[in-house]
Amino acid sequence: MGKDKFNECDVVQDLLPLYYDNACTSASKKMVEQHLMTCEKCKKTYEALRNTTIDTVMKDEAEGILERHAKKERNMAYKAGIMIALILMVPVVITFIVSMSSGGGLGVFAVLTASMLLVASLSVVPLLSTQRRMTKSILASVIALLLIFFFVDRMNGGGEFVLWTIPTIFGLSIVFFPLVIRNITLPPILSDKKALITLTWDTLWLFLTIFEVCNHSGDIEGMRTGYTVSLILMTGVWLIFLVARYLPVNVWIKAGIILIISCIWMAFTNDVYAYFAEHKKQLTILSTNFSDWSTNICVNANVYTLILIFGGIVGGGLLVYGIINMKRKRLK
Repeated sequence: MGKDKFNECDVVQDLLPLYYDNACTSASKKMVEQHLMTCEKCKKTYEALRNTTIDTVMKDEAEGILERHAKKERNMAYKAGIMIALILMVPVVITFIVSMSSGGGLGVFAVLTASMLLVASLSVVPLLSTQRRMTKSILASVIALLLIFFFVDRMNGGGEFVLWTIPTIFGLSIVFFPLVIRNITLPPILSDKKALITLTWDTLWLFLTIFEVCNHSGDIEGMRTGYTVSLILMTGVWLIFLVARYLPVNVWIKAGIILIISCIWMAFTNDVYAYFAEHKKQLTILSTNFSDWSTNICVNANVYTLILIFGGIVGGGLLVYGIINMKRKRLK
């Protein structure tokens, strides 16, 4: 072969992967095909490139090994779950026998059974589940915990179950409801509204908790105060959430608006509470005096004013930067 022939082979060798993937130009494709008709070396290289049997076999074998390993792990987890479940049944059976033989009733037995269900929810359920283990474990644990409350309440004469249940669900929901709803498949119309559902759920349980606790103790004035504080608190939370989630602007504008809302909320929350809860008209920032920090009202007024000033400057700067950035993108 001459020098030109070697140069042509080098070019074709570089083009073979593209030719194999049908990703080269028509001119390059034609040149490769004409070259392969006359060059055995390049033809063998192309045939080797086309022969993916070994790679396919190795890939299938690797997938088979992984699948067998996963199946083995699932079987071991299942057996471990069954063994733990059987061990947890031992104290339940013993308690049942003792309760029946002593004539003491099934109260202790019921409480112990619910307690064992709680333990099983945290240990057995994850081992026996193949999908959404955390979600199933959380739900099973909550159900078991409510059963414990129910049976203990029955043993003590009743009347406290709802009082224990509602605050408990509210507290657990704040931590675990986002994890649960994240792994739940919702209808298409709700699939992109999980954050909205979460905040709505927590808000409802907050007000329900205030109602149940105050109603149970007969503290109607405390209920009114609790609702007032909660409304003021949740108004700020909902405004920030709606801006962050649904306002169709860039992140800089959202940050500016959220900062301004937060500063206004911090500066005037006490005044709003005093108006609705105590029927007092006041505006704390009117007592601002940066040369006087001796009284609580002056300290509060000075701090609130500083929050408004610096928050307004930073928030306004973020707004301006966001607006300029948005206009630049529109001009591009």
